[in-house]
Amino acid sequence: MGKLVNLVHVTVAAGYLDRIKPAMLANARSSVQEAGCHQFDVVVSSDDNHKFVFYEVYDDQAALDAHRQTDHFKTYWKILEELGDNIQRSVQLYTTEE
Repeated sequence: MGKLVNLVHVTVAAGYLDRIKPAMLANARSSVQEAGCHQFDVVVSSDDNHKFVFYEVYDDQAALDAHRQTDHFKTYWKILEELGDNIQRSVQLYTTEE
């Protein structure tokens, strides 16, 4: 079976980028140290620096679930919740072909 890819699209409202971006990047840096995480890229739109895509690759759903229990993810998630409607987020799960 292939790896699990978690593709997250994030749009941050004007004026809130400085609040969330450091947590996004810290989460990504720490995530790649997790045993089940192979890749965690944060990419920004060339046209709009408030639009991001997270490209995350995990061994499986259990590894993604474990990621969501880490302190760095919880710190990022807490800020997301605090910002409420000032952040739009969508998630799609994929599996790599092998």
